Amino acid sequence: MVKTTPAIILSAGYSKRLGEHKALVEVAGKTLLEHAVLKLQQAGCGPVIIVVNQELQFDALMVSNGAVVVVNKSPENGRTGSLKVGLTSMLSELGRMPNKAIMCPVDRPGWKASHIGKLTENDRSCCLTDNSGNGHPVALVKDDLLAIMAANDDVPLKDIVRFESVAVDNTLLSLNIDTPEDKARLTESADFFVEL
Repeated sequence: MVKTTPAIILSAGYSKRLGEHKALVEVAGKTLLEHAVLKLQQAGCGPVIIVVNQELQFDALMVSNGAVVVVNKSPENGRTGSLKVGLTSMLSELGRMPNKAIMCPVDRPGWKASHIGKLTENDRSCCLTDNSGNGHPVALVKDDLLAIMAANDDVPLKDIVRFESVAVDNTLLSLNIDTPEDKARLTESADFFVEL
């Protein structure tokens, strides 16, 4: 039996600065959510859990490609709260806490499916890094997953987990889709997203 690494896509925020759901922003013919799901699936991750807000649930289901879609009813509590919603769903899917899980925010799309292998090779919680600094996705090991589950929803992840850096190339890790200017930068980088 092939051992796969489960993954969580965080997409529960309301994208107020951008003015539209980040998950539904399109580049290279697919939404950011579709790109994330397909890259994780191509990397061999499973199950893939998508955490969304109530407004995004139907749209996420339409592009989920078999990933599990769960709703965070209180996304305003922060990213850690959304991650805990995803982990609770993952526990239900797997029947146990995994030894490792991948977490990627939908608004940090500047990575490739091949980068996930670099994260899963590491025995500790780790993040991707390039010449622009650290970025996402991240890998979280079991002890850190348990610490996240025990933390308050509004505690920043950086206050719970210490990440080791995993150097990769061919990335756009600094790309963070928060504003219309970021969306324009995404469009300018469309060629990066043609291949997963």
